Amino acid sequence: MPEAEGERWRVFLAIEISPALQASLQRPLDGLASLGESIRVNPVERMHLTLHFLGHLPVPRVEDLSSRLAPIVVWVGISGTELPRLVALQGDLGDGLRQAGVPVEDRRFRPHLTLARVQRPLRAPERRRLQEWSSAWGDIDLGELPVTEVRLMRSQLGGGPPRYSTLASFALK
Repeated sequence: MPEAEGERWRVFLAIEISPALQASLQRPLDGLASLGESIRVNPVERMHLTLHFLGHLPVPRVEDLSSRLAPIVVWVGISGTELPRLVALQGDLGDGLRQAGVPVEDRRFRPHLTLARVQRPLRAPERRRLQEWSSAWGDIDLGELPVTEVRLMRSQLGGGPPRYSTLASFALK
């Protein structure tokens, strides 16, 4: 990293998931245990709904984001009928980021929680177990995701799983 750029932080905007939703997710995640050699399951307490991944930004730019994003966050709730409002919130935040000079990914937003990551190609028996798991859990309602704030988060990589810290919180109005 060039000296002139100074320290950079890996940051993103996210919604934390509630303890109730974490509890609902535990059984499906436990169902992936038989694929432990091939799939790394994300612990529920580390899950979040990413609205925008911003990449590595200079610290002064990260500090400037709080004042630029706070007036944008005017939204509440999420459920099937509230999905368009979540997509609109994500878009409004993207507009605010662009106005702050932060590049934003230009692709369709597909809200999701990353439950696990495939570590290596799956063998045929593992693919079958994953298909069975998907059939069992794919269409169930795991509950609501109550949203009261959006967080500006820092992700620190290095030995082991990423470490997350909240840099700023923006209460929904």
